[in-house]
Amino acid sequence: MQTDKSHFILLKILIHNAKSKCDNERLELVNQFFNNRIRYSSDYETWGVGEYWASLDETLEKKAGDCEDYAIAKYFTLKAIGVDEEKLKLIQVRVLTTKVSHMVLSYCDSDVLILDNLIDDILPLSDRSDIVPIMGFNRFGLWIFRKTKPQILTQDSKRLSRWRDLQKKAESFEFRID
Repeated sequence: MQTDKSHFILLKILIHNAKSKCDNERLELVNQFFNNRIRYSSDYETWGVGEYWASLDETLEKKAGDCEDYAIAKYFTLKAIGVDEEKLKLIQVRVLTTKVSHMVLSYCDSDVLILDNLIDDILPLSDRSDIVPIMGFNRFGLWIFRKTKPQILTQDSKRLSRWRDLQKKAESFEFRID
């Protein structure tokens, strides 16, 4: 049985075309790509386990994922396009209406912009009264949030074992755009 690679091909085209765009346009393109093409599915439904952080290629292969998988896929795609990785943070938030933990991707520049699989619009964190940020991380560190501003907790995010494992998986997958 042959695997459907259409999502991989479309993502390669997006990455190629987005390299000439400004960061805000890149964020929009990537957010819409994943929000429109990946079906929400719990880790139990997709992987048969309670918690699993899928790599970008695993999410594309399954065409499904939960909130972490969306945020991770957006992170690594924006990195591949050339967005400054230091501006990207995976953020654990609490959804106020349900009190459920949720993960989003943020782009931190003059404001903290939120890329979310639940909302297609990219909004500043200050406009998202439905979520409260708890902590954020990337390969450069771990942050806690005071109101809507991230404050560095440590420059070592390697203490997060799922993040460390995910980075190892990501090293084995790279985009080759001809």
